[in-house]
Amino acid sequence: MTPPKTVILIGAGDRGQIYAAYAKKNLERLKVVAVAEPRQARRERITGEHGIEPSRVFESWEEILDQPRMADGAIIATQDTMHVAPAVKAMDQGYHVLLEKPMALTLTDCLALVETSKRTGRTLNVCHLLRYTDFFLKIKAILDKGLIGDVHTIFHAENVAYYHMAHSFVRGNWRSSAEASPMILAKCCHDMDIIAWFAGARPRQLSSFGSLSHFKPENAPDGAPALCTDDCPAEKHCKYNAIDTYLYGKHIKLALTKSGSLSIATLARFALGFPRMARHMPVLKHYSIWKEWPTSTITEDTSQEGIMLALREGPYGRCVYRCDNDQVDHQETIIEFDGGITAILRMHGHSEHEGRTLRIDGSKGTLKGTFGGRSGLEVHIHAMAKKITFPVKSDIIGHAEGDYGIMENFVHVLNGGKGLTDAAESLLSHMMAFAAHKARIENKVVEFTHGR
Repeated sequence: MTPPKTVILIGAGDRGQIYAAYAKKNLERLKVVAVAEPRQARRERITGEHGIEPSRVFESWEEILDQPRMADGAIIATQDTMHVAPAVKAMDQGYHVLLEKPMALTLTDCLALVETSKRTGRTLNVCHLLRYTDFFLKIKAILDKGLIGDVHTIFHAENVAYYHMAHSFVRGNWRSSAEASPMILAKCCHDMDIIAWFAGARPRQLSSFGSLSHFKPENAPDGAPALCTDDCPAEKHCKYNAIDTYLYGKHIKLALTKSGSLSIATLARFALGFPRMARHMPVLKHYSIWKEWPTSTITEDTSQEGIMLALREGPYGRCVYRCDNDQVDHQETIIEFDGGITAILRMHGHSEHEGRTLRIDGSKGTLKGTFGGRSGLEVHIHAMAKKITFPVKSDIIGHAEGDYGIMENFVHVLNGGKGLTDAAESLLSHMMAFAAHKARIENKVVEFTHGR
């Protein structure tokens, strides 16, 4: 039997743990042999789950990459500002690299990553997960077959759930466009990648408009304190109440009742209505004190006491109207591609649930789709007055299908195969995001001239 390919894991937070979980479920194909993670609890979890030798456990990416190469590939899932240096050094050492998006926070650094991949002959796969889902792969196949004819317009909406917006981009790690990356890059480089993939052409020019309209001090309820844990007078009616979000998972449960299977929806609904009873019933205990995302990202101690401590002492207990955030909460980007195709990308953080919606109009027909929860895809053929419905897989919460596809692709690369995309192709989506950010900030149309 062929031995499994091996990887080192740099960054064992939420994303790193998800990628490592693939190896745990596919032991015959992939093995995590070393880890670098500054937080002890996360480091110990990965070490235990994957049986990593103590000599291969490190606190920093510098330490692990100072060692001789010890695996076929490196998974880099650090914070946005810590992508470039470890990725460059890993490729220089001979690792194929799977890099969490975004690649980097500047065009110069993105170009440096692409150049390093070319110079070393090592692959750099960026985690643009949408390409690896049944939904978007089917759309690409429909377009390639010419079912709707020549594509003329693309409308693509990234509907960020209100609780996700508050967690990640108001209270959380991506709240500052300077310290992390602009919202259009941090959240929408996936979407830029997909739009360019569907257009099959290079962008010619972009314009973009948007702002931070809602999550500001002047919109705080009367008498709202700095922390949701300090007896806020609006706590019973505020959908951003941190205790509801992180201790009880109220908003995730509501999403489950709308998009989940009947059994999960029933359990979630019952736990919402009878929280005290749920805590004492084994089948419902999981749905009483919430331990999954986003709670799992704010503390390792997911007991009631641990969660409340994290809310009082960390950034996630803050009133969403009294944070140090500057990310836009809505943005529209208009793109013209070579050949005349036009596209609109809408991002907003006020959706009732997480998902994407799109419409593509061509010379022969129209494609409409909804991705997230109960996904759907249909094509209308004009001449035949006919609607064709395509069955697609659905994720109840999160993007597990895309994560699995990313790892399948990376293992294929480690075995000598060609990946679905490469660093140079991923670069295009980042260049589009940088151009859109510049267009919004400078209130101008940005000509897209690089690489012509």
